[in-house]
Amino acid sequence: MKKSYLFVYDNEVGTRDQVKAWLDSMDEVLDWRYEIPNSFYLISEKSAKELSEHFHQVSGQRKNVGFIITEIVDNSFGWLDGKSWYLIQNKVRKPK
Repeated sequence: MKKSYLFVYDNEVGTRDQVKAWLDSMDEVLDWRYEIPNSFYLISEKSAKELSEHFHQVSGQRKNVGFIITEIVDNSFGWLDGKSWYLIQNKVRKPK
């Protein structure tokens, strides 16, 4: 089952372009979108633990570099672009 996640990382992880390249290289990440600095919305069928472990492998990051991957559940609210909310709620990008 597809799930929506929020991935937040500190500056030591890398640039946004580096993180985008890592996410693109991960078969576990079905889709992603960014809007807020140092964060991405991810769609995956894997658990947060599995995503975290795989991201750590492909990024080559040290264990002391900070990031979190947490599932976005129905009890969430905020001010985001409509395309981001669509992705989070529907687990697919909004059709053009």
